[in-house]
Amino acid sequence: MTSGSLLPAEAYWSPVWFATERERLFRRCWNLVGTLDDLIGAAALVADVAGTAVCVERDAKGGLRAQSDEGDVGVGVWCDHVFVCPDPHATSTSLAAWLGEFPHRIGGFEPDRLVEVARHRFELAANWKLFVENHIDVYHLGYLHRESLRAYDHRRAQWTTCGPHWVFYEPPCDGVDVHDEQYWRGLKPIEGIGEDRWGSGAHLVFPNLTMATGAGFFMTYQCTPIAPDRSLVDLRVRAERGSDPQAMLRLSRTIIEIEDGAACEALQATVRSPAFSVGPTARDHELPITRFHQQILRTMGDAPVRSYEMAE
Repeated sequence: MTSGSLLPAEAYWSPVWFATERERLFRRCWNLVGTLDDLIGAAALVADVAGTAVCVERDAKGGLRAQSDEGDVGVGVWCDHVFVCPDPHATSTSLAAWLGEFPHRIGGFEPDRLVEVARHRFELAANWKLFVENHIDVYHLGYLHRESLRAYDHRRAQWTTCGPHWVFYEPPCDGVDVHDEQYWRGLKPIEGIGEDRWGSGAHLVFPNLTMATGAGFFMTYQCTPIAPDRSLVDLRVRAERGSDPQAMLRLSRTIIEIEDGAACEALQATVRSPAFSVGPTARDHELPITRFHQQILRTMGDAPVRSYEMAE
């Protein structure tokens, strides 16, 4: 690959890269494993984190405890969302410290005040990083989503990094009536969210928790790697009580599963080609991806390159 990317093509298909990411990336980060609602009526919440089964359950005092075959695992909660960190050395950094200013930078959304109104899971025939990179690539919005996101002004989009995380917002286009019933797609206005956040928000909690926010919803769609070239996307929508999520869910599936998903799978089909490269404009127009790569390499250290060279 050219200077437009910091990762080699092998990072998207090599089993060695996949195994090294599990050990040196996901085990060192806080991973979303579910919500407090998932524990209602259940003895425990069980999730696969970096190839290890992690069990989260209530302790005698009503708090949370997480364990794997290796022993206790770090566990934390943000707005009813349950996270775990398998590496005992990494858990010296609490979940709150890991998130930093991120919760205060996404526009006042408090998902614990909302209820889950829809959930959809689908498998993606692509490496998880391609999905995340597509999510944070501002450049593609006016092309890939020309019709599905036509209500938003991509030219006025703004993004920023927040520690290892990423925050994005773009307003509605001039002339779009944000009070029209069609704009809300069956959802109710979220209390406390001003019109300055009635556009499209897109965010990333590093490494793989992608989010979207809007006038009437808070959505997570985490992309979990299950193989070097396969991922599982878990889309969950929260909204005010009484919202009808069906129209919003149809639009979200069009954008995330059909449009973004097809683009990621098409890229996955090319990464083994010796002609695969990143164009010269990527350095400027896809800067969020470069920042994403920098954080991956910073977290993993030099292990990926050494491991791949030894394997080959």
